[in-house]
Amino acid sequence: MAHVKMYYNDNCPFCKNAEKLLVSKGVDIEKINVDEEVDDFSAVVAEIGQDSVPQIFIDGQHVGGFDDISELDMDDELDPLLGL
Repeated sequence: MAHVKMYYNDNCPFCKNAEKLLVSKGVDIEKINVDEEVDDFSAVVAEIGQDSVPQIFIDGQHVGGFDDISELDMDDELDPLLGL
């Protein structure tokens, strides 16, 4: 199964929805709270050019946020990325 890393914050409804979608697929998520890991997220923002959450990486590849993984799921492209 793929390694999934998600940058999130506790008050983000899109983060919660992304987590629900990924958990429903049986995926373990490495969650990084951007309010606690400011320096780590700053480096990510510099790399990807986006500062919104969630930001999701699958096996080190940036796939975007909740809308992006939802679209991948609807197009039957998310499961292969997750190794399912």
